[in-house]
Amino acid sequence: MRRSLLFLVLAAATAGAIPATAPAQPVPPAEQAAAQPLIDDFVRAVNGDAAARADFLARRMAANPQMPRADFAPALDTIARTSGGVKLQSWQHRGRLRLMLTAANGRVGRVDLFQDAQDPTRISMMIPVAVPTPYVGPKVTAPVPRAELVKAIDARVRFAAERDEFSGVVLVMKDGEVIYQRLVGQADKAAHRPVTADTRFNIGSAGKSFTAVAIGQLMEQGKLSLDTRVIDVLPDYPNPEAARKTTIRHLLSHQAGLGMLFERPGWNWKLRYERMSELLPLFAAQPTEFEPGTRASYSNEGFIVLGAIVEKLSGQTWYDYVRANVFAPAGMTATDSLTDDPAIPDRATGYMYGDDDPLGFGPRKPNWDTLSWRGNSCGGQFSTAADMIRFLQALKAGKLLKPETAALFVADARTGRDYGLGFEHFDLPGGRTLVGHGGGGPASGVNSDAKMIWETGYAYAVMGNYDSPFAQIVARDIGDMLATQN
Repeated sequence: MRRSLLFLVLAAATAGAIPATAPAQPVPPAEQAAAQPLIDDFVRAVNGDAAARADFLARRMAANPQMPRADFAPALDTIARTSGGVKLQSWQHRGRLRLMLTAANGRVGRVDLFQDAQDPTRISMMIPVAVPTPYVGPKVTAPVPRAELVKAIDARVRFAAERDEFSGVVLVMKDGEVIYQRLVGQADKAAHRPVTADTRFNIGSAGKSFTAVAIGQLMEQGKLSLDTRVIDVLPDYPNPEAARKTTIRHLLSHQAGLGMLFERPGWNWKLRYERMSELLPLFAAQPTEFEPGTRASYSNEGFIVLGAIVEKLSGQTWYDYVRANVFAPAGMTATDSLTDDPAIPDRATGYMYGDDDPLGFGPRKPNWDTLSWRGNSCGGQFSTAADMIRFLQALKAGKLLKPETAALFVADARTGRDYGLGFEHFDLPGGRTLVGHGGGGPASGVNSDAKMIWETGYAYAVMGNYDSPFAQIVARDIGDMLATQN
């Protein structure tokens, strides 16, 4: 499957791990009746020969699929080749059919089958995803003594580490106190260089929050508001009609109808540029995917536009602005938009399964060839676990934004996507909220997550150099435990 498609469906493909039950939630009878034969047919096709797979696609592919028709056969062939045959372990229905499959070598992978809206006996998209082993060990679910909390977190991290399903740094803090820290794996396998507390990891889309803070600062300076239109700041925007309809709020909350950038014909992972405005010609003149403000769809391009707005209003490059106004006041001395030069010290090499092994049944390989030349205003910075927690603490303490501005940005934007304005937002039991941002993707060697229980100050950073969602699943379980503590 093409890498651009993997990024397009990232939100669908990298959600949480699945417990080993089948099916795990109520499924409408009609959909279940269509699902089980479809799943059984899919497994038979994977375990069969090329003719069996071709027959499956002839009978089961939607008339108008969501992914390119030419991508189905290679994806199915790759699953068959890398698995050596599969056994269905479990399945769930979560807006799509999530199949947990065990390969001949005992490794577990997941395939998401998206049923066609008009004919649920056919599939419109098929996404293979490498996933970690579901964790069934002890997790605290109520306030406990600190030692018991640390023991439970350590058990969760060790579970992943022992299976080589996590490599990186786990750091948990409450206010200024370190609650837990563990270093796992190697920052560079070829050089046998271990992960240290100073290792810098690619944070992927977590960098969107830096851009959001920059926009919030410009708002506080009176230079724009959430209702400011793009055309008011960028009068030469290539699509003036869209620019007149699109506001800062739309961009921050992924409601602008813009795309992921990486699927655009002119995109080049090694493209060199100094300003976000240089990237606008790659996408901005194209029609939006939907009318701005009518719905939400995760977008990297929206944050490129925000970066260009920061540059226009500040007179600086986005890089210079965030260094001086976000990283410096937060004390983030190890964070920057590094280039892809392997000689840069203290940086973790990412390790990915790649398009030729999307289910993770074989060895990982370095991601240098697929790494972007440099991060930008939609993400891709390198940072440490300590720096990412410093960022969240500085935001909460009013060092980056006024408390009322910060509260506005981390609040749920009510778009149905657990998202605020440049920050992920999750409502927790007891009136608490989890805010921050994760980043990474399948076939990328990038996955990190840093969040805070906003009301209590508990914060974690799980920084990894394996594919998504390996670090994020560990982080999710840690966040669940921290949410129960006072």
